[in-house]
Amino acid sequence: MKTRRPPASPAPSSTRRRFAALTCLAAAALPPWTRLLAAQPGNPLQKVRVGMLDSLSEAPALIAYEQGYFKEEGLDVEFVSFSNTADMVAPLSARQLDVASGAPTLALFNGALRGLPFKLVADKGRNSPGHGFNALVVRKDLVDSGRVKGIGDIKGMKVATPSRHSPMELQLDVALRTAGLGLNDVGLEQLAFPSMIAALTNKAVDAALMIEPLVTVIAQRQIGTRLLGFDQTSPEFQIAGIIYGPSLTQADSDVGRKWMAAYVRGIRDYLDSLEGKGSRDVTERALSRHIAAFKNPELLKKVVYPGFDPDGYLNLQTIKDSMAWYAGLGLLKTQPRLTDLVDYRYLDYALDRLGRKGARQGVN
Repeated sequence: MKTRRPPASPAPSSTRRRFAALTCLAAAALPPWTRLLAAQPGNPLQKVRVGMLDSLSEAPALIAYEQGYFKEEGLDVEFVSFSNTADMVAPLSARQLDVASGAPTLALFNGALRGLPFKLVADKGRNSPGHGFNALVVRKDLVDSGRVKGIGDIKGMKVATPSRHSPMELQLDVALRTAGLGLNDVGLEQLAFPSMIAALTNKAVDAALMIEPLVTVIAQRQIGTRLLGFDQTSPEFQIAGIIYGPSLTQADSDVGRKWMAAYVRGIRDYLDSLEGKGSRDVTERALSRHIAAFKNPELLKKVVYPGFDPDGYLNLQTIKDSMAWYAGLGLLKTQPRLTDLVDYRYLDYALDRLGRKGARQGVN
């Protein structure tokens, strides 16, 4: 964690909440330059602390920050860097963090079963076609020699995984099944992402389950080759989601609604920049200004970026598939109800204001 997190402020009174809601509704009808007046000294911004994983999928939130969308909503957003989602759980529970992110993991599903006050509220990256942010990388010498030409050729090989029973392993399992294989046909070795580079270099492993920008870095260093992006075998798989903690979920949070409105605007700017409808500099500048790994502008031009739903909806089917996969392994005794895991009320508020690109979605 890079930023010191002061204690969270107490929840506002019911009178203040009603006043904030009326203020927000009135502000929604005003042009952006007028709403910016709310950020003046006489109207102090509301603090929101957001856990960040220094990943490419942080781009929409960082764009919203750089474009001033959070300030337009009267919010003072502070990003706090973490190495993984697990480290966010304690400060999120203690209301020292308001917003976090996490993959559809066993820990998240078990947390829902235990009634933890966390909710998945929006998309934070998926393997849309052409956006294979997660990939299987194979040692370059194995590909150059012709030993490995496709997924079926890694049978019997040693594959590095960031954590056992992770969503990355689920995606590998799906890919292996296309060749009539399964996880039992490879040797899995748990390694942190940085250690995978050394392991591939030293030929301690034959392949690795990796994310961008490491996939591109390894290719640039002539260490490994992207054998396949998981967008090819697990299209639209939900990589991660935005999580609201109890400071936002255990009250009728106007802050949660306003944060989401700014975030959805960031998603749409991000997609426009990748699709040529807006300047690519919007995304590259936001990432390079906040994340040290992306200071190299040439790297940002070569990486494969994650996809997003333009309305911010989660792919609930792949989340259900993930739960079924864990249950099939005997690791999840009971599958939580999606309504205990996902809450779209903040997203619906944002989309009612901004307009939808597609149909309204619900949680069943």
